[in-house]
Amino acid sequence: MIPGMSYDLAVRGGTVVTADHAFVADIGVRDGRIAAIGERLSGVREVDAKGMYVLPGAIDGHVHMRTNRSHDVYDDTFETGSIAAAFGGVTTMVDQAQVAPGTSLDDGLDSRLAEADSSSLIDYSVHVNLREASLDRVAEIPAIAERGFPSFKFFMNYDTFAIPDEIIFAAMQAVASCGGLAIVHAEHRQVIDELERQNRAAGRTGPEWHLSARPAELEGEATHRALALARIAGARALIFHMTASDALRELRAARGRGQEVYGEVCTQYVLLSDDDIYDPLSGTALRFSPPLRTSEHQEALWAALADGTLDVISTDHGPRRRAIGPDGKLYTPPGTSGIEVRLSLFHTFGVLAGRISLQRWVDACCTRPAVVCGLPTKGRVEIGYDADLVVFDPDRELTLSHDVLHSDIDYSTYDGVTVRGLPVTTISRGEVLIEDRVLQAEPGRGRLAPRAYPVAS
Repeated sequence: MIPGMSYDLAVRGGTVVTADHAFVADIGVRDGRIAAIGERLSGVREVDAKGMYVLPGAIDGHVHMRTNRSHDVYDDTFETGSIAAAFGGVTTMVDQAQVAPGTSLDDGLDSRLAEADSSSLIDYSVHVNLREASLDRVAEIPAIAERGFPSFKFFMNYDTFAIPDEIIFAAMQAVASCGGLAIVHAEHRQVIDELERQNRAAGRTGPEWHLSARPAELEGEATHRALALARIAGARALIFHMTASDALRELRAARGRGQEVYGEVCTQYVLLSDDDIYDPLSGTALRFSPPLRTSEHQEALWAALADGTLDVISTDHGPRRRAIGPDGKLYTPPGTSGIEVRLSLFHTFGVLAGRISLQRWVDACCTRPAVVCGLPTKGRVEIGYDADLVVFDPDRELTLSHDVLHSDIDYSTYDGVTVRGLPVTTISRGEVLIEDRVLQAEPGRGRLAPRAYPVAS
């Protein structure tokens, strides 16, 4: 750092908050990277951050932008969803290539990337989903990792997505061979299917029976099984959207055995409860799997988030607009809108409520996701890293609704919730995307983010 030297951009006077520290400093940016951290830095363009936090750009490692699959259409495109993300302080997102059976992983990946290329405002990558019980597809995994996509998702639930344990195991071995990450949606499909069959046979169709068919014990069992397969295969593993204390117990046990395993929690599981699914209009959006659980499990999730058992906070962002159902009534299809509001919600209900520290908030939303997703240039306010920065006003308030947010939706999961703390300026690779809550850049400038494992933690 050389005082008086001019940079392309200087973010001045803010409190830099990292996963470990908080300190007042200026940040100098040159050629899209952080070039200096110090005092009295100046830039061709300057951002005044006095009285505000300066964070690493947030990373959302679990999102779903609009697809062309007729059975599963999300309403945010890469364009609208990435704009919403930028307003929420998110500078990198990791979507999913859900490769259809009968399609090579290469072709499925290329198709998904074509939807993101030239339309995303922020940087992006994808996890590749194996949805075919085929050892031929498993054999394609190392080549996909070599292309720069080292994370692969496996479903244990859903008839159209699930693959059997023996294929998951073989795929984990392939993932381990290329040093990648095995991601698992951990639920026990066969028993869930049987419980749902029993409910239907007895005429039990209400929301409470959606919950009864997905007990926490089954999530715990599936998590144990997924982590056991990963251990034998020698693969690092991430369990998506953990909801139950039973599953957390298995994650802690795996770490105690020395496994490299990660846990993700999604916004809705700690901020909403099983009571929320009973609303006749908005509750239908919350009937997903794994389900929202009781306050006992929520408290366990908060504690696990605070102590680092849960590594990252993601959103599983995939909102849908309201529609007319088969019964002729308006309803909200399953899916949540979280990418724009995650930082604010966890600042309000986590940091300000005393549930997590300021540093853990930044770690779980910004820094740790770079480690888990294999993003070596992201997630830190350090010299040499991408100049992905968020100026966050900890005192600014906003009452959330679809009218004030930027997703292509007519309903927000958190309608009516007032948050304290908002991202006001978002910077990606030194380019100001949002300044004082006003869009400054055009969609299409986002780039495919380079990825590799391991990432320094």
